[in-house]
Amino acid sequence: MSENTIDLDDLRREIDSIDDRLHDLLMQRADLVHRLSSAKRGGPAMRPEREAAILRRLTGRHRGPLPAAVVGRVWREIISALTRQQAPMAIALYAPYGPVEHFDLARAHFGATRIDVHDSPVQALRAVAENGGGVIGVLPVPVADENAWWPLLASTDAGRPRIVARLPFLRDGQSPFEAVTVAPFDPGASGDDATYLIVVTMHGKEISRGRLNDRLTAAGIHGHCIDSRQRGGDTLHLFEVDGVLDDRDPRLHALIAAHGDEIAQAIPVGGYARPVDVSGR
Repeated sequence: MSENTIDLDDLRREIDSIDDRLHDLLMQRADLVHRLSSAKRGGPAMRPEREAAILRRLTGRHRGPLPAAVVGRVWREIISALTRQQAPMAIALYAPYGPVEHFDLARAHFGATRIDVHDSPVQALRAVAENGGGVIGVLPVPVADENAWWPLLASTDAGRPRIVARLPFLRDGQSPFEAVTVAPFDPGASGDDATYLIVVTMHGKEISRGRLNDRLTAAGIHGHCIDSRQRGGDTLHLFEVDGVLDDRDPRLHALIAAHGDEIAQAIPVGGYARPVDVSGR
């Protein structure tokens, strides 16, 4: 047996040893998640802000020839599998642009989770609303076009679906497609976040986007308007703003108090942890 062969055998044994340690740690992680789930007092099994923090930390410390995007895919599979360990979960997908590509986007984020494709955003959001957190929606990122579905989120019901994440979270420049995930709970704060806010202006009170943006800025809410749509006699404006907003945020109450003659409602409809660029890493 040559020296080169002996060296290869030694390296393969070392790889096997690493695989064993990785497997041991994976089983240990699953045990810890089980203990965590048992200690929880209600609340959703899925925690998008926690998932974002994990991936930011891991990609921030990553080094070597293995692409950071691959590390992210491995951990996405682990995270999704252990989330399903805590509670059943399925995906309701609405994909008017490139169904195959959006299916792949959902699969990359949620791993082996079951994906059901729906023909309309109403169907997908209904599946989310009717299953108490057991179904997570995946829909196109809100934009100003003929397939705009975001006005369906303009509700103040406590159990309404809200946007909780943006896909892909780890961006390696390989896919031009983007989506958001929707769930019946508010997203938490990851430390670097954005919120979608629907501002409803009253019938007969025409107000430009620029002036409306000034009203928000004066209230301490900083962002930009993505789209505007008519609903009955009112106009709905979708803003993407910095940070985390929820229904109890005093800035929203101050906004309505100062401009209640123009603004009927300001409804946070969820948000997301800002994605991480891992291209070239």
